[in-house]
Amino acid sequence: MTRTRTRRYTLVVVSCLVGVLMLGYAARVAWLFAGATEGDVPSASSIPLPAGSQIVDVSTDCASGGCWSLIDVRPPEGMTPADLARELGIDPQGKISGNLLDPRTIWLRGEQKGGILSIKADYWSSEWTP
Repeated sequence: MTRTRTRRYTLVVVSCLVGVLMLGYAARVAWLFAGATEGDVPSASSIPLPAGSQIVDVSTDCASGGCWSLIDVRPPEGMTPADLARELGIDPQGKISGNLLDPRTIWLRGEQKGGILSIKADYWSSEWTP
């Protein structure tokens, strides 16, 4: 009888903890989407750049369609900006799917400017279709 009570108590406590964690996560996701504005921009650190890449400049621009980050990246030694764009999958456009903490998708576009790859990152673009 005592063993059954202990199991039932443990099951109730674990179920309550899982429920609270799920509600907390749902509240976090709801907060991100409800509080989203056109001014939200992804950070430069959210882009998985290969080792040896150097961020030269980061700026934020806005227009009527929202805001975006412009990240100028110098490719690692022995890699061209076009190679870097291909490695990042942004030739012509790519996306970084959200994760558990931030489920928003980041859309990326790359443009070569001399020896630099200028990456435009935002949350508001849609998939590019040729």
